[in-house]
Amino acid sequence: MANPTEPNKRKFDKITVFNDPVHGHIELPEICVTIINTPEFLRLRNIKQLGATYQVFPGAAHNRFEHCIGVSYLAGEFGRHLKKQIDKEHGENEDMKITPRDIICLQVAGLCHDIGHGPMSHAFQSRFVHSLEKSSEWAHEDASCKMFDHLMRDLEIGNEDEKYVQKRLNEENVNKDSDEEKYNNLMKEIKKEIETQDREFIKNLIHFSKERNEKTGRKSDKKFLYEIVSNDVNGIDVDKFDYFARDCYHLGFRNNFDHNRLIKFSSVRKPGPKIIDDDDVDDDDKDDDVEDGTDEEWHICYRDKQVEDIYHMFLSKVILHQRACMHKTVQILERMYMEVLIEAKDAYKLIVEDENKKKKEYTILESIYDMEAYAKLTDNVFFDIQHSPSKKLEKSKQILEKINTRRHYKLISEAIPPKTLQGEYSNTIEAENRIRKEIIDVNVDAKSNKDSKLKDEDLLVDIVFFSFGKENNNPVDNVYFYNKKDFLRPFKMEKKNVSHLLPDTYCERHIRLYARSEDQDVQQEAKKRFKSWCEKKNMDGKWRFDLKKI
Repeated sequence: MANPTEPNKRKFDKITVFNDPVHGHIELPEICVTIINTPEFLRLRNIKQLGATYQVFPGAAHNRFEHCIGVSYLAGEFGRHLKKQIDKEHGENEDMKITPRDIICLQVAGLCHDIGHGPMSHAFQSRFVHSLEKSSEWAHEDASCKMFDHLMRDLEIGNEDEKYVQKRLNEENVNKDSDEEKYNNLMKEIKKEIETQDREFIKNLIHFSKERNEKTGRKSDKKFLYEIVSNDVNGIDVDKFDYFARDCYHLGFRNNFDHNRLIKFSSVRKPGPKIIDDDDVDDDDKDDDVEDGTDEEWHICYRDKQVEDIYHMFLSKVILHQRACMHKTVQILERMYMEVLIEAKDAYKLIVEDENKKKKEYTILESIYDMEAYAKLTDNVFFDIQHSPSKKLEKSKQILEKINTRRHYKLISEAIPPKTLQGEYSNTIEAENRIRKEIIDVNVDAKSNKDSKLKDEDLLVDIVFFSFGKENNNPVDNVYFYNKKDFLRPFKMEKKNVSHLLPDTYCERHIRLYARSEDQDVQQEAKKRFKSWCEKKNMDGKWRFDLKKI
């Protein structure tokens, strides 16, 4: 296997086969294998894909490591399929043709799209970073781009592009026979240009940025490639394809969504100005007055008969979150793990040596801005804290002791605000703090108010968000379809032309109240006050209580 510190000795045409439990025997190019063997990528072995879900569903022990390998494979498969379709249908358009260079970049982007995750995956961003830095815009996608730059500091992607090389040579009017020295210098410059373009392109595939887009060396006709790994247009991407299949496999759930079929019925189209009527299609494929968009960019489109499968995919996402990721016990365990980190925010240090062997210490929060330090931060931080002799970490260790002995905070009740009130709870952390204060201050009755034992630190409010992926907008409204009778003219499908059984709401928030205190009197009072708060908010009939005796 190649040594990551010796990029010139690697063979970029070499393929390595992995036996993946979800996708079977998959092939990855040598550059991907080289990245996999870096410390920055190997750290993903120690970051659980589903965070604390493993402590509720014992089979969910998989990590970000294998998920990223799966996404890399699917990105390559999707790219190769679209390449065949484009060569067949748009062969005359050189600007949109997918090259082997693009395929490599897609696979590297799929591999590195999640390397910016911290301990407990998504909880680290939403419950640690944003709790301590409320105005922070830090996101794991941006961290993935920075970590990619960090791990590539001693590596090369090593792509070649004969057409680009010839174009540059012609522009400079240089050939090897006339001036060998000038030719060699220009070739070095061209190689550097290709490397820089590919790196910027890979980062844009991970997290799209208009500013970065100008540096990728790709024309606007290739913008559809940004819909493969991380799709901001409608959310249909290989990241979801892999985690649906992988998470369901490890959770023991049945996955009825077939991503291979969806890829098979995909192609690339540019929307036109017409409307599709019944006269345009045969009886089997009729869609009444389906309007297309006015978008002038190329997009990945899907066969019209796949529309039900696409709706099912988004519904599967919500069900997966309801049953596992946002399970009441999973959520409170992740909150407790983040409390461990918050209590250890000043006492726990990550130590990094610089080039001169001088040691520098970083707090957990400081590490997210230095990739050398952040590369050392994984789920292992909880083991380190638990077994640390430091007295400054005592409070964190007490919380970990509760987690390890299953004395997690008690769920008191759960409320589902009506549609008219859902918008009041969109700013999660701010809204949670406001609700907690309102519950403590709510007027129940004279005796309860006088004898109240509730304190602010006794309660924890958790707002849980379920969504198709685009807040309360239908993501399928942003999907283009094509018909077999007029396959070069894409269109959008209105929901009314698909089924009357489809939802009208695409997101909702639940409010859960937990008690940190193990005192049953405190728990009963919290339950009573939460019920009064719900009635005051006119949530009658929209909330439910845990009726089990506390």
